[in-house]
Amino acid sequence: MSKSKKKKIKKKTTKKPGSSPRRLQVAKPSVDVDYVRKCQLKNDVSGKPSVALRFQEISLRHSDVQLLQGPYALNEHVIGFYCAYLQSRRYKAQSELHFLTPAMAYSMRHLKIRERRRLAQGMQLDSKLFVFVPLVEGSHWSLLLMARPDRKFYYFDSEDNRSLKLAHTVIEHLRDTLSADDFSLTLGRCLQQGTDHDHDSGLHFMCMTDNLADYISRCGYATSTLLVSVQEVRAKRSSLLHLIRTLGGILPISSTKPSSMEL
Repeated sequence: MSKSKKKKIKKKTTKKPGSSPRRLQVAKPSVDVDYVRKCQLKNDVSGKPSVALRFQEISLRHSDVQLLQGPYALNEHVIGFYCAYLQSRRYKAQSELHFLTPAMAYSMRHLKIRERRRLAQGMQLDSKLFVFVPLVEGSHWSLLLMARPDRKFYYFDSEDNRSLKLAHTVIEHLRDTLSADDFSLTLGRCLQQGTDHDHDSGLHFMCMTDNLADYISRCGYATSTLLVSVQEVRAKRSSLLHLIRTLGGILPISSTKPSSMEL
């Protein structure tokens, strides 16, 4: 008799559902935006204040944005954000325009000549036809403009040239730094209806910078006769808040008065 080989048949076993642990699928909870904002405001009291917007190398904190929500003077973070926005977005195509941030303007005031020239070289200021310089004294902001085609410095101050002495000091530092030794100084006119509140000087600075940059882009030279209306200055707060939201920022809930200046 022939021996038959017995074949071992392996039965495939299927695992029954529930025989081994399974990953639970948890539904994501809906986000309460108002609750998140309240929590972020509470973080402002801690050592690491929450950030409303990160733009370029500038971080706007909730306490910075709150300055726009009330009748408060603006600090260097808000002004620096706006200068960076003009440089990298609105006037990106106009390479002849340069908008110094308050930090860069401060460096131009206090660095030694060799360090100032190195800083100016890094920003290629020698090739810029128009350089906008924010000036701050206490909580008061004013605008200094260097215009190569005009061979002039223009100074704009919403409070009867309150910081003119500071402007003269900065001009002397910029003359040798930007090869503008023979440039003269022209005082510009500002508000149509006299002076406004001191806490609006930062808004006036931004409005005048807007008008000048737009005029220069169209005409190719500067002027000292542009006027800013008080209504335009007061409307700047809401337009800036809208800009921050457009750029992806989260606005804080308006609360008590934050600190305005840190310089």
